[in-house]
Amino acid sequence: MEHIDFSRIFHQSSKDLSRGHPPIPEDPADWPAEWKTRYYKSYPRLPKIALPVDMKPQADFFNLIGRRHSGREYHKQPLSARELSALLKYSCGITGVAGDGLPRRAYPSGGARYPIEVYFFVFVSSEGLPTGVYHYDVKNHQLDTLWKRGFTAEEIAQLFLNEFVRGASAVVVMTAMFSRTQQKYGERGYRLTMLEAGHIGQNISLAAEALGWQCCALGGTRDVAIETLLDIDGSTESVVYSLALGK
Repeated sequence: MEHIDFSRIFHQSSKDLSRGHPPIPEDPADWPAEWKTRYYKSYPRLPKIALPVDMKPQADFFNLIGRRHSGREYHKQPLSARELSALLKYSCGITGVAGDGLPRRAYPSGGARYPIEVYFFVFVSSEGLPTGVYHYDVKNHQLDTLWKRGFTAEEIAQLFLNEFVRGASAVVVMTAMFSRTQQKYGERGYRLTMLEAGHIGQNISLAAEALGWQCCALGGTRDVAIETLLDIDGSTESVVYSLALGK
């Protein structure tokens, strides 16, 4: 049976921005309302953890770039809610206001569609941040509590393939809601979504370095198991990227 390289087919078919979608009018006034709507996933009925906003690590950017590495030696030390607040705000949170008066985030997003959602798996509890699974509510800079629960080494291994993750304090899991970008940019929107996850991942790596944390991007995730735990369908919203964190 002949092997079909679907990645090559997709790359070639998504080179033309117009594929899968009509041309984009130059004047935003002619865009449909959907293209100008910002979506924020939230869990209004779940308990919230408010994140402090008073911490802003001071660091030299070029020094951080030079020091950045894949850190895999963890010592099961807790990550404080105050430190986590800084990491989330300056890697994937709202950092200001754009020229159009809408919130600006810490990373570029194709058409400001923001298809990436961020979840946080806590394996080592700290004051104000119990072990469990959380969703980052970027609009309100708080955590939605999906599950309050501990994780055994065996349970972590069922979610992440790399053995060193079992010693991590936490893992950031990014998912993508592809339709947010693809309804405007067609097939090429998939490319833009994956690029966006990469932007956030590098921000997380640098923010972790500034905080003195160890951070390692993960290629070995059991996507279906994670999606089942997050109660997402793996199609309209799917796991795309994860990073382990620890001290």
